[in-house]
Amino acid sequence: MSLEHTDALSDSVGPSMRPVAPRNRARKMIPREHGAYAELLFPMTAVFLGGSPTTSSLLLAIAAIACFIMNEPLLVLFGQRGARMQREQGGRARRALVLSMLVAIGAGISGLWLAPQHAQYAVVLPLLLGVGVMMMAIEGLERSGMGETMAAAALSSVALPLGLASGLGVLASSAVVGIWLVASLLGTSVVRLTVARTRAKTDEEFRRVRAARALVILACIAVIGVGAAAPLTPRGPLWILTAAVPVAFVVAIIAIARPTARSLRSIGWGLVLANVCTLVAVVAALKLVQDFQAVKSTLPFPMF
Repeated sequence: MSLEHTDALSDSVGPSMRPVAPRNRARKMIPREHGAYAELLFPMTAVFLGGSPTTSSLLLAIAAIACFIMNEPLLVLFGQRGARMQREQGGRARRALVLSMLVAIGAGISGLWLAPQHAQYAVVLPLLLGVGVMMMAIEGLERSGMGETMAAAALSSVALPLGLASGLGVLASSAVVGIWLVASLLGTSVVRLTVARTRAKTDEEFRRVRAARALVILACIAVIGVGAAAPLTPRGPLWILTAAVPVAFVVAIIAIARPTARSLRSIGWGLVLANVCTLVAVVAALKLVQDFQAVKSTLPFPMF
């Protein structure tokens, strides 16, 4: 889920309506993109509550959070938060970057040392995606469609090594990654759609908005269809895909309702609520799958 409603709302109003920070006030060296916190913490919470957290998974989670925090000081140092911020807060940014790197390296190496081998290999995926996100952010492309897509993929992919280190299988962990990636992309799409509709002036722009709305609704229908069919598959871990239905349903309703940018805050809270429902469903499905597999392994005959 990408809940960039606050940032999108800031972009959709005039400069005079934006709050102005005091000139001598030090900005916190943490990411400003509020939706990114949800994109990281929801899948992380899902695998911890649905699995059995270990020392290695907790250490890897700390390393992931430290890498996430690194993004803001990097942007400041490369001037993406403005020349004045780079000049006045460069020292603080360097200290924050060094501290975050030390935590990430220390916790990451310790977590990898204790993690099972398949979890060690799985760390490569979020690492590569994370490097790609940082490179795009440094180039000022973090708010582009590709930048937000890569960020959603990087943040949701953290659930793969954490899930494996928490005792979940590859299929179950991958399903969690897929659910939160889809939820993030749908949330981002409906927010972008709302802002684009509010800004549209010409007939061509309105046609593009209508086409984008149709694609979002079709994507939601596809996700709901997959979620409805998931319990019919004999592969138990795939049942988890049903949990994507709440977010897809809410996004479809928003797209059909066609709200304006004035409703972005309400849209954001609606997406948060939908993601909480998805979180509960994911955790319940993970527990159900584990219980089912435990019972299945004790039976003297195959169930499927």
